[in-house]
Amino acid sequence: MKQKIQINQRGNGLVVTVSVVMTVLAILGAAVSYTGHVSRVAQRSRRTALAMEIADGHLEYLFTNWRNIYRKTWVTYGLQTGGSDYSVLGTNDFYTDLYNPSNGCSGCAAPTPVPTPYASPTAFPTPPQIPLPPKSYFPTEPNYTVAQYRIQAVDPMVDLCGDNAVQEVSKGNNTSSSTCDTTAYTAIPVGSAPPGAYGPNCMSISGTNYCFPYSYYYLAAVDVSVPALGTTAGATVTAKVRRVFEKKFDLPWTYAMLYMDDLEFQPSASFSINGPVQTNGSLYIGTSNFTATDRVGYGGDYVNGYSPNDTSHSGSATAPHFPSNEPPSQASPFLPFGWNLNSTDSYHQIIETPPVSGTDTISNIRMYNQADYRVLIDQSNNITITDYNGNAIVNSGNTKNAYNAITGAITTDQSIQDNREGTYVRLATLDVGKIKDKVNDGTLSVSNNANSGMIVYIKDTTPNGTGVSSKIGGGGTTVTTTERAIRLKNGTTLPSSGMTIVSENPVYIQGDYNTGGNNPPSDSGTFTSPTVSGYAHNADGSPTTNAAVYADAINILSGAWNDTNSTLSISNRIATSTTVNSALVTGEVPSGGGKYSGGGEGFVRFLEDWQKNSNTFTYYGSMIELFNSVTAVGSYSSSASIFKQPGLHWYYDTNFQSSSPPGNLQIAAYLQQQRWYQVY
Repeated sequence: MKQKIQINQRGNGLVVTVSVVMTVLAILGAAVSYTGHVSRVAQRSRRTALAMEIADGHLEYLFTNWRNIYRKTWVTYGLQTGGSDYSVLGTNDFYTDLYNPSNGCSGCAAPTPVPTPYASPTAFPTPPQIPLPPKSYFPTEPNYTVAQYRIQAVDPMVDLCGDNAVQEVSKGNNTSSSTCDTTAYTAIPVGSAPPGAYGPNCMSISGTNYCFPYSYYYLAAVDVSVPALGTTAGATVTAKVRRVFEKKFDLPWTYAMLYMDDLEFQPSASFSINGPVQTNGSLYIGTSNFTATDRVGYGGDYVNGYSPNDTSHSGSATAPHFPSNEPPSQASPFLPFGWNLNSTDSYHQIIETPPVSGTDTISNIRMYNQADYRVLIDQSNNITITDYNGNAIVNSGNTKNAYNAITGAITTDQSIQDNREGTYVRLATLDVGKIKDKVNDGTLSVSNNANSGMIVYIKDTTPNGTGVSSKIGGGGTTVTTTERAIRLKNGTTLPSSGMTIVSENPVYIQGDYNTGGNNPPSDSGTFTSPTVSGYAHNADGSPTTNAAVYADAINILSGAWNDTNSTLSISNRIATSTTVNSALVTGEVPSGGGKYSGGGEGFVRFLEDWQKNSNTFTYYGSMIELFNSVTAVGSYSSSASIFKQPGLHWYYDTNFQSSSPPGNLQIAAYLQQQRWYQVY
């Protein structure tokens, strides 16, 4: 009996052992199966992520090409002052290696140029086809495939849902209750501009209402497949990636101050600016003397300190003042629209005369081409005038009165000493009041119908570096100089329709400008709106007449300025309080070589002692820095022998939110909006 019991015990032990082994094997099998499943899921996730990365790279490549085509090749047509009459590339004009939508022509393999009459004088070049990026850009998976690669315009209200999100349709009267029903949508017509989305600042231009900012939207679509590892041969993982590109137009006058380059504020005394401030470069503010009362944006970096190019400031920085809960924020750069960047090395060209030969790639926005009258003064002070259409204005026939009106408003052979430049400057003085009178009596007329007011282009064409003789103040001492400039005088009242004056030379504005004939007292900081009989003003006191001055540099001379005293010490150059109401478009001398640029507080230049009688420079307008100065390159200096800073009371002219000075200067930003994925 004992023996049997032992055997049974051994048998039971064997059964238990086998059972345990089977259980362990089952657990191991489940673990192996689970591990394999996890591995396959992980592999698919990695392959999906890889497909998304490649698709994202294709989107970036599409965006770069879309932006470059938009801003290099194509220029505007139609009304030259903004709004929806501007050309954007037609709906189907972005061709890619995988997308040939055809733009109305039979068998077209590439887009066609904008036809005349919109393109003038001839059709513009055909935009290039956007290629697929080289596979070498994505070395981690050379066997990927691309099934869709395109950009096409969409209505900003289009319903982007499901796989039909890649079908570019315009949102018409869609009353369907289905969230993804595209049957009620109609395609945007071939070659048409897409519908725009408009901002709150609306204005009437030549009888038509336009709103800014305004945007056009394009849907970019990329489908990328990569081989799926460890599955059936030929199996793939596909990522469908979508992104909306936005082209956002605006006017530079939206800003109190807009800089293309780095913007510095290092005022030595309390300084404030109201209205939005934006720089496409980096923003450097190192002092609590600076106060902003509106939003401040930058395209590069914001530094509470000093620019590395500014070695004239040192020491600890103090915190500037911004609106509560609204510190400076990074924003997409806005650039002038309509430039062929391949052939344009500087925005300074907007104020230059056209090239003598060859194609003018920025003819549509060059201020010379927009001017109603073009006045050129040669080395011998001979004056040549042409109108907007290039016709000569001469002292005979039908143009005699216009010729005499313009030449009668110009005084040549004058010189002053500019202590910042360290040299004499030959001036041609334009009496703006006389021009205004001749506009009002009909002798001078606006010939460019796209302008809402008069544009006058004036330039001393003496070749750079050529010495010319002229007299200090037009009489007395004769001096020789290689620098020349334009002076504006008697500009208190401008034509009611507005006036823009442009010069490739530096410009000196002497005395009050566009004040409506009545200057604000001395503006102690709280401006009281002047009452001028028969002359309308805005609620903030600025005139309703829109004005702009474009120049290589802009200098402010007070009403007390005397040419003869320019050669004497600063004790003989005592200013009086002066007011300017005008948009100003000009350049700067950047920080470097131990010199400070002057910063935003030095946007305009001074040559007088404004402090002796506590005089102020009061300003209403919008300040735009487009380029580095080419002619007036004397570095900023706070030396009391050059000038003594006035009290600066600067105000953004809110009138520019509903109107614009004569001339076409529009800016655009190119943005990438939301991105989304679908994976199969």
